[in-house]
Amino acid sequence: MLVLKYRNFEIQKMDNSFVFNETTLKRVPHFLVLIIILLLGLPYIGLNWGLDFSNLAITINNGNIAGSQLIESQIRGYFRQTLLQWSGFSLAAVTVLLAFTQYRLSNDKIALIIGLAILFSGSIEALHTLVIDGLALEAADKNNLDALIWVFSNSVSGLILIIGLSLLVHANDNKPVRLLTFILLTTFLVLAAITVIYYAAVIIQIPDMWLYDSYVSRPFELISVFIYLMLMIIVYPKTYASYPTILSDSVFYMSLTQVVLAIYIMLLSTTPYDSAFNIAYFLKVVVYFIPCTCFVINYVFSYSAVLEGQKNLKIKQEELKYMASHDPLTNLFNRREFEELLDKSIANAQRNNSSLALLLIDLDNFKAINDTFGHFHGDELLKQFANRLVLLVRKGDLLSRVGGDEFTLISLNIESPSSARHLAERILNELNSPYTINGKLITVTVSIGISIFPGDGNTTEDLLRKADLAMYKAKNSGKNTYQFYTEQLGYSQHRESELESHLRKALQNDEFELYYQPKFNLINMEIIGAEILLRWNNEALGNVSPNEFIPVAENTGLITELSQWVLQKSCAQLMRWANQYNKMLSFSINISPVQLTNPQFPKILEKILQEYQYPAEYLELEITENALMGDQDEISEMLHVISGLGIKLSLDDFGKEYSSLNRLKTLPIDSLKIDKTFISDIYNEHEKVVIIDIIIKLANELGMSIVAEGIETIPQLKYLVSRKCHFGQGFLLSKPLTADEFTSMAYTKFGKTKSNAKAISLINNNRL
Repeated sequence: MLVLKYRNFEIQKMDNSFVFNETTLKRVPHFLVLIIILLLGLPYIGLNWGLDFSNLAITINNGNIAGSQLIESQIRGYFRQTLLQWSGFSLAAVTVLLAFTQYRLSNDKIALIIGLAILFSGSIEALHTLVIDGLALEAADKNNLDALIWVFSNSVSGLILIIGLSLLVHANDNKPVRLLTFILLTTFLVLAAITVIYYAAVIIQIPDMWLYDSYVSRPFELISVFIYLMLMIIVYPKTYASYPTILSDSVFYMSLTQVVLAIYIMLLSTTPYDSAFNIAYFLKVVVYFIPCTCFVINYVFSYSAVLEGQKNLKIKQEELKYMASHDPLTNLFNRREFEELLDKSIANAQRNNSSLALLLIDLDNFKAINDTFGHFHGDELLKQFANRLVLLVRKGDLLSRVGGDEFTLISLNIESPSSARHLAERILNELNSPYTINGKLITVTVSIGISIFPGDGNTTEDLLRKADLAMYKAKNSGKNTYQFYTEQLGYSQHRESELESHLRKALQNDEFELYYQPKFNLINMEIIGAEILLRWNNEALGNVSPNEFIPVAENTGLITELSQWVLQKSCAQLMRWANQYNKMLSFSINISPVQLTNPQFPKILEKILQEYQYPAEYLELEITENALMGDQDEISEMLHVISGLGIKLSLDDFGKEYSSLNRLKTLPIDSLKIDKTFISDIYNEHEKVVIIDIIIKLANELGMSIVAEGIETIPQLKYLVSRKCHFGQGFLLSKPLTADEFTSMAYTKFGKTKSNAKAISLINNNRL
């Protein structure tokens, strides 16, 4: 109990001066030192106060004592001595077992040395007790054998400690035979001791007391004192310096106890079995008690350390398991765990004949938020978003974060698809309220794709793929909405896969063709240039709309190669026209937002212009408003680099995405193109008319030119001219033309064809 209290209380408060490592202590604990001091000092104090530890003060040489009293005294003394000897031997045996066990477990050589030393002295005392022939009732018969044997065993035990520890301290790793030498030497000493005991007990008659009248009654104890003082003063400091453990420290206290008990025998004991003699025997038990207690403490400490290590290991395993299955930012399940949970949920639903819904939730325009506010605040937004999402789901539903801004929700045991619909609507309504990030209010919306088990699939792969298709459909439908998976979406995916496989071969097979949509000066109806359009005619797919294959090219990374092909073909054709007809027109080419994130794009442009010797001022690149939604600094820098090459920049579909006017002022934009959705209902919707007027006024104030696209009727043309929109294109003026058709219209007939004869007539007659 004392050791356990020590472990639970004292060890926790120990600093590094007491702890050697996680399984070993450096020093003998304070409580054990205190016990040793008390055991060493209290008997002497008791003697000075007149206490008789022999119970009956008997001097064997005193002939006045009755025979019965003498017999009783000697019997008591003998049994007291025997009890102490066997107590010491028993404790020695336990200590030896502990020592050898520790050596076997940890290869602790100090434990082995202490064990062998105690094995020697304990064995000698046991053998001495066994070979005494009967009870010696006369002084002459009893002799002084006990003290001599004791001095011999203690001295040799001390020599074993000195030799063993000295060999250990000065051990050379290249000479491991020294430990074997020590063991052989110890064995020899044990055999020699047995022989001496037998020889002394049977043959030699030892005088009752040496120097009986001297102050030092047993001077041979000086041998033991000298050995243990040398052990304390010389050997112990070197040993502890090399091996600062509790066992090394215990050697000091063992030696100290041996010195004290030798003093008791040498100075205070005058007769066999007197008080000082019995105290010395008791202190010999203490000698064994010290290392035994240290071994036990070390075992308890190390065992507790093992338990603590196992506990910490279990905690670490739980932490690793949690880390392996959870997202560190939001503490939701991660993608790996999500897939396992969905597998299990599907299996349970199949057994229970129930349904489940998989909702794939994606934040709209999260990249723009990250680019604008920084990744740190973007992460904070994700954490707040996840916390809100947790509050919206039912108990038992499973939330996961499977991507940067993608979350999944497995809704179990739904009664019908309408349950998933209600859940999606609640999520949309609750999650779009503003979030406070670094003192700023940020509003985000989400797009949700939904797939249902078992209707949409019975595997994790099927449900996730179809929820993903539905989610992208929601994004393409304007975002901030949800979509269920349908067969039409499946067809669309199949169509995209088909387009991708053919698109990779289209460039090699020369399946692309350039078309030219003329741009007109709306005042005199002259062609000032054209917008270059890409058309794809595949043998298997037929004519494929750019609205179909351009997104596929962007998603697959083919857009870079495709746009480079368009630039090269365009510049080659435009230079042929310029050289053949000695006339330069301005041509515009649409570029993908993906190209604006390619740092090599300006170099590609410059290389193509130099290769075909095409003047940069006659080339215009059209970018859409959503291309400006990424990293503003990166895009602004890219546009300024392109503008620095002399290339003009046009903002296509302006007004559709409501670009920031302040930002527009900082970009090198040369012209604005009014989106055809505003032109189409120019006389039906007053709001669109107002927007057109604002765009035209804005462009004039910023020094930009205005181009209207999608002109299909005379009233539209009339209104645009009246508002000083001087440039336009559309089916009223001309459809997109092949190279030969554009040559005929723009170069041979100077842009005045039958297709626009009516408009020209109106202009010439001032009726427009």
